[in-house]
Amino acid sequence: MAFFIQSGNALVSRVAQWVGAIPSSISINATAFNSSTGVITTSASAVSSVMVGDFIGCSGMGPYTTVLAVSSTTITVSDPDEIWANVTLPTAILKLPTQSSSEILSCIQLCELKMRTIELPALRTDPYGNTPTVLTTDAQGMAPIPADMNKPILFFQETPNSQVAPGTPAASMGPWIIYDRVGDREIIRRRMIDQLYVRPFGVPRVIRASFSEVGGNYVFTPNPGENVEIKAYYQRTFPFLFGPTGDALSPIVQNNATLASFPEGYMYGTLWAYYDKNKNNEEAQKWNARYEDSYGLIEDQNFKGKWLGGDQHLTSEFQPRNYRYSFK
Repeated sequence: MAFFIQSGNALVSRVAQWVGAIPSSISINATAFNSSTGVITTSASAVSSVMVGDFIGCSGMGPYTTVLAVSSTTITVSDPDEIWANVTLPTAILKLPTQSSSEILSCIQLCELKMRTIELPALRTDPYGNTPTVLTTDAQGMAPIPADMNKPILFFQETPNSQVAPGTPAASMGPWIIYDRVGDREIIRRRMIDQLYVRPFGVPRVIRASFSEVGGNYVFTPNPGENVEIKAYYQRTFPFLFGPTGDALSPIVQNNATLASFPEGYMYGTLWAYYDKNKNNEEAQKWNARYEDSYGLIEDQNFKGKWLGGDQHLTSEFQPRNYRYSFK
């Protein structure tokens, strides 16, 4: 039976199938399952047969589930795919070889380290949503770098004048500010002469300003002032699979935007790491090439989506309107 890679469990199970990790019975039956807690009641103690971090299932073909805890009468699992909720009980418990599942988990982590700076459309923030991503400046006009920042795309202010309420006629008169990325040395130089910048308000124009990272903050010029909200459009990082969440109901990460939108990347990258670890260079190169080819298509579309159409206008928004049609 085929299954989709829509969780960390499914990814481990699919890779295990591919590399030939054969599950075996632990000679213990599952007699009951509580879907709200993920607790499987067992016919005998599984303490000597199952360890935390193992993967158990009820079918040789279906996905396996991560073991979170083991007691004398129960096994607690993470089961986002509802494998145990849909099985007829009692049933025999199967387990993937501990060495194989541990090796696959380490290879998934190597794959994620390979993808730590990946840019996918699903990882873009939304500066216009109900909870828009914004940066709030401090007393020095700086803003802390978000913890999930991967790569900035665009920072901007639609109504930089704090005395103007958004949505009012005055707000539609601008100016609007777009912050361009410059180097660290340049942003510090511009910061030194910040007081020389002219700050015209009420003039309908788009102003090109600058920002860069200095330490743990973003520095902006011209200085936007304190408690100013700057909309942030950027590429996020993603949580690694099987990492802790702090949520009692879902204690480990079973899915993320990268797995949801780029499952083939996880599959190819994990197999690359697996064969590389086992010194099978031919297979490792094959899966690495498949990873690079699949991501190359997404990367191309991602860049086109971000930059297509830029600077293709007869006039520039980055000028006062009364100069647009004059060559004097």
